[in-house]
Amino acid sequence: MEHCKNPWKDACKGEDIKLYIQIKGENLPICQQCWSKIADQDGEW
Repeated sequence: MEHCKNPWKDACKGEDIKLYIQIKGENLPICQQCWSKIADQDGEW
């Protein structure tokens, strides 16, 4: 099974993948917990 590859939290091993984000041409799986934190940030994409 695939695990989270959050580029801002290398130690995450969550397997409840919510979505994929593309960074530098690579699709990275992001788990529910990490996505909730990323989505709540005030950063621009």
